Amino acid sequence: MTFDTEDSPFKLFEKMNFSLTIWLKHWYPEICEFLEINIKDDENALHDVLNEIKSNTSAEALRKTISKGKSVMIFAPGVNLELEFEKYSHLFKKKDSILIAADGATTHLLEQGFIPHIIVTDMDGDMDDQFEAQASGSILVTHVHGDNKNVILGNADKIVRSNFVITTQTNPLPGSENFFGFTDGDRAVCLATSMTEREISLFGFDFGPVIGKYSKNYELDSNMKQRKLKKFTIAKSVINWCANTGQKFLMDWI
Repeated sequence: MTFDTEDSPFKLFEKMNFSLTIWLKHWYPEICEFLEINIKDDENALHDVLNEIKSNTSAEALRKTISKGKSVMIFAPGVNLELEFEKYSHLFKKKDSILIAADGATTHLLEQGFIPHIIVTDMDGDMDDQFEAQASGSILVTHVHGDNKNVILGNADKIVRSNFVITTQTNPLPGSENFFGFTDGDRAVCLATSMTEREISLFGFDFGPVIGKYSKNYELDSNMKQRKLKKFTIAKSVINWCANTGQKFLMDWI
């Protein structure tokens, strides 16, 4: 399974080693240039958040959670999420399935009666739902970047009530992790790729021109939609990078 990324500026990175060094040296600077992101903003945001809260759950704990399953299933808040969920819900009911939700996809899982084992989020989905899931056992993998520092600090008292990990897209500092990836969906895929050799199934990763209703908890204007589509370009190449490790992905139904 690979996406068509012939026109992606990240195409050359897809077959590079799957490592933090490659992420920081190649992927991250190119993404920042592509989206006009100030690296210092990301670094300062991480520093400020870690002054208030640090991860209370280790990377090893995440690995143990993921390794408990015979299958790993990752849900992104794409347009096709509801259709795919309905069609394959019998697979999710198996006790040996590990469910990972990317941000807003958590809401749909809860609506269907499922608690994800892990939520990968930068906190622009429905956070009430994500905190509800966290209180029920989900590990909240909370991503810090320059644009969401205030949201995270404003919810710090809720985040620390249960298990959470602070992640970054820049150099990780003590109390944080960098599992690679940029959008919630491809970061979830990177996380799983780095922690299991088991087959990984992807749902809601359609990356089309229409933004899924679970993707944001606010309306996107035209400029924001264009930026979102540019992020899809990044996500497809990052997932191809994961696939080129030899990891097997299933998304044939899309």
